[in-house]
Amino acid sequence: GCLCLDGKGRLLAGDAGAKTIKVLSTDGKLLSELKPGLPAEAIAVAPDGAIYCGGGGKLAELTADGKVVRTVPLPTDAASDMPRRRNKRGNQVSGIAVTKDYVFATIGSGWSVGAKAKLFRFNRELGDPKVLLTGLRGCCQRCDIKVHDGIIYIAENGAYRVVRMTPEGKVLGRWGERGRTGDAGFGSCCNPMNLCFGKDGNLYTAESGLGRIKRYTADGKFLDLVGYAGVARFNRASGLAAACSNIAIVATANGDRVFAMDFKQGRIRVLERKAKGKAAKCLKRVVPNGIKGDQRLAVMRALFVSELATELGLSAFDNTPLL
Repeated sequence: GCLCLDGKGRLLAGDAGAKTIKVLSTDGKLLSELKPGLPAEAIAVAPDGAIYCGGGGKLAELTADGKVVRTVPLPTDAASDMPRRRNKRGNQVSGIAVTKDYVFATIGSGWSVGAKAKLFRFNRELGDPKVLLTGLRGCCQRCDIKVHDGIIYIAENGAYRVVRMTPEGKVLGRWGERGRTGDAGFGSCCNPMNLCFGKDGNLYTAESGLGRIKRYTADGKFLDLVGYAGVARFNRASGLAAACSNIAIVATANGDRVFAMDFKQGRIRVLERKAKGKAAKCLKRVVPNGIKGDQRLAVMRALFVSELATELGLSAFDNTPLL
């Protein structure tokens, strides 16, 4: 699943199986359904309201009210350099970001920790594709991207870092590191898995396997732990497979709420800021099947964080389904 906010503050949630994009109010009311003609694996909204999405080997542009303007196939050089046997699943659009002039898309090839991604830049008509960066380490073809103040941010989860670069392809820096203790580093299999920006210019990250959502400055200074969302993708799978889940996130303009896509449950989980000193909710203390070892300990910690959440002034996860 994929998730973003449009210019009117509505949630756009991709339902790849149904090949639809659900338009939701922030309290979970279904307003409409858009039909992009492809399974939306990534979605973004341009400054002028146009909607861009990708999936099923294609990219699409829609008007702000959901009419399909154009659909184009992925570039012929989308696949990363790897043996054919490692890329049987084909290429996946794992991230889209849009500026006034360009559309950016990360396209992943391969599977598991050996997957790699390329970053492409297109014009707003989805033409003139140009490769900006290759060899990005995005586990399970996941490599999320966002644009803020003209700079591209890439969640290179296989390297436990965020990459900053210009729209012309110049890498400005990389920050982040693997960390199994504390909250400043990135843990579990491959993280950060997903990104979003708040109106204050700070970067929110979501960690697969841990379900942990945190906030950093754009240049990588750790600010705080926001909360926890759903953590597993499968009920019956190895710990690695269960942990590797897309956790698309968006933050409201005032930062009072963060919405997180729970892939396995088909829900959007809501993390809501609490008044300082007010007891936080910690609803379900259940560790999903397939989560073992260090990951299980991390999840147990995540599900008993009410005291920490109270101190931070934020909730633990809210179990209210929006989808």
